[in-house]
Amino acid sequence: MIQRESTINQVPTTQQPPSQQTGPHAAPKTDTLEFDPKLVLSTIRHCWYWATPLGIAIGSAAAFSIYVSFVPMYRASYMLEANQDYIVFRDVLSESSNLEATERQIILSDIVMDDVVGNPELQSVGFTDPVKSKDLIKDELRIRNAGTRTLLQISFGDPDPIVAALVCNAVATSFLEQRERLDTRRVSDLEGWLTPSIDQWKAEVQGHESRIAELSKSSLGFDPNNPVESLEFDLGTLSKIRKEVQELRVQESWKEARMINWQNPSAVEGKNGSKLIIPEPTTAEINRYVENNTDVTRQRSLLAEQEGIMRSLKKNGLVALRQDYYAQVEVKVENHKQDLEKAREIARKIAPERIKQNLREVAERARLIATEQAVVQTEQDKLDAKNELAQLKVRRALLEVEYDQERERVERKGGNAVELMFAQEDRAIAAELLGTMRQRLAAIKIERRRGSGLQTVAAAKPPTRPEAPLPLKNMVLAGLMGLIAPFAFGLLLELKGKRISKSNFSTDLNLAPFGEVATLPSRVGQSRKQRVFEESIDTLRANLMLSKNTRSARTVTVASSMSGEGKSSVSSQLAISLAKACGETVLLIDADLRSPDQHDIFGLEMGLGLAGVMAGECELADAVDETLGDLVHVLTAGRMSQSPHRLLSAPATRALLDQALEKYRYVVVDTAPVLSAGETLAVASETDATLICVMRDVSRSDAVLRTSSRLEAAGANIAGTVFSGVPSRQYAYRYGDYRYLTPQIGS
Repeated sequence: MIQRESTINQVPTTQQPPSQQTGPHAAPKTDTLEFDPKLVLSTIRHCWYWATPLGIAIGSAAAFSIYVSFVPMYRASYMLEANQDYIVFRDVLSESSNLEATERQIILSDIVMDDVVGNPELQSVGFTDPVKSKDLIKDELRIRNAGTRTLLQISFGDPDPIVAALVCNAVATSFLEQRERLDTRRVSDLEGWLTPSIDQWKAEVQGHESRIAELSKSSLGFDPNNPVESLEFDLGTLSKIRKEVQELRVQESWKEARMINWQNPSAVEGKNGSKLIIPEPTTAEINRYVENNTDVTRQRSLLAEQEGIMRSLKKNGLVALRQDYYAQVEVKVENHKQDLEKAREIARKIAPERIKQNLREVAERARLIATEQAVVQTEQDKLDAKNELAQLKVRRALLEVEYDQERERVERKGGNAVELMFAQEDRAIAAELLGTMRQRLAAIKIERRRGSGLQTVAAAKPPTRPEAPLPLKNMVLAGLMGLIAPFAFGLLLELKGKRISKSNFSTDLNLAPFGEVATLPSRVGQSRKQRVFEESIDTLRANLMLSKNTRSARTVTVASSMSGEGKSSVSSQLAISLAKACGETVLLIDADLRSPDQHDIFGLEMGLGLAGVMAGECELADAVDETLGDLVHVLTAGRMSQSPHRLLSAPATRALLDQALEKYRYVVVDTAPVLSAGETLAVASETDATLICVMRDVSRSDAVLRTSSRLEAAGANIAGTVFSGVPSRQYAYRYGDYRYLTPQIGS
């Protein structure tokens, strides 16, 4: 037997630890959960032909279901406007410049909502449960400014336009009533604060008048020509300090009057004083209470049990055989029916009072919570007012000390004349403040006659058109979600399958890249694609002949993980390229005995082929097809008469290759898929180099890793991976398209 010229497989087979391996036999990298955005494009490319029609069907069904289940909503609106009118005094009772910000909390408060859900008209149209009704009204209620901040729009949506208008008007009416109460209370508070202050300053004016009278009597001998002009500067300073003291006293009076008003129980409007109005239960509420009653439920269960026994006897045809027992069951059924009716009558009698009691408990709890919140807020207001009053008193005390010191100094200079002037000035200031307070009180009483701070512009009417004739947004959204769903499922399949779609996959899998092959043109006439494909094969051949690890190789195995990964095309074209490059005949062996392709690629007869040679039915020279000329000779697969594992054993393969190398410069072996055909391992272990074909968007990373591991374990020399199926345009973009300049004939 002739020895091989190649020494590649004579390298010691001792492998390095996985952490130290750096070549094609290195251990694969640990999988990571990184998401490649290009996987989305790969998913679309793989799944569009089935995901697009399926997504259209699902999206259409989803949009149609939205359309069928759509219930048009009618929205009624109530328009309010801030009352900016005034009788005499413009800014006495001014309204807010932003109604939405100031009135929203009042409209959504429990005081307004409790009054709304207690409306008999609303209860008659289905708003019977207070808690659920309040939540429903708040969810569908919209409060916003209408164009300007002084216009307020209250709107409510409901499938029934009449109900929408009814609820909207009820909310607006209750809100206006509560607003009127708040305005009245505010005016009463102002009057309550002003009245004690007016009385205080009235007494202050009278005291100053008495002081002036006493000083006038004691100053009768005063020389009116005594010049006091030199005291003008000092008097101006004192006057300024005195005015500040008086202003602080006015502010203290307001604060003290307000605190006294808080201490008066009759001045505080509490919720405990208002009477709870509990509506009479509706027929539906009474029926629901009766059916949920404990005794009624128990009797209904007993009746259902006996009726089930009767149905079972009828269904099984046992009525005639067990007539006595059936008659007893009938009697029990009648008795249970009577007991059920009695239980319902008893429950119906106590239902109204029990329902009202439950409603009363809920209302009492809501009122208690509101009262506690009001008390907490009032206590906080009292604390704030107390702190402000203390600060005012401290500031006034400091100013009074400064005033007394300055006054004592000036009195030493001017005597009683100065004191008389002070008294007259104090009276003027007190009289002025008293007049201002009286004018303020009169203005409040006058402007209160103008009416409420809010006035109705337009009450709610049943709308004639729904808010949205069709749920276009929801339909479009559902359609898009349905269209995307199949592609999302395809993306999950891609993530699970881990298809290889990029040329740098070998780096991620820690495998040695050997070359890329463009897509084989599907039809004749695509000269550019054919040229790019042939150039990629020639580049692969150049890498094989010039690479340090494969330059001495004469036998090459072209393998793949599974079928359909381009190994047959690569092996046939590689054999042709090798023959053109070396100028010698190359033997192409089709070792895929299960599903051969080379005879179809070259249009040859099957013949005895490899199977006949390995079975001893013929010699190698007789089985090789030489009809293609001296460029490439093909040894077809032939027809199996034995198991491929027995035919393609390692010793038999070694003998065949040694015999072929006596005549041929190179031998290229096209093998069966590694994962599905174990005989490929025996063939690969006896060749000088093995190329693993990986098809773009077809091969899976886990399958390539398993293939590499099996070949390494069998002793094959893996030269690297060949990434095939690269689009011609992409290949040309990455590596260039350098065409030949062909001269014309006869030039």
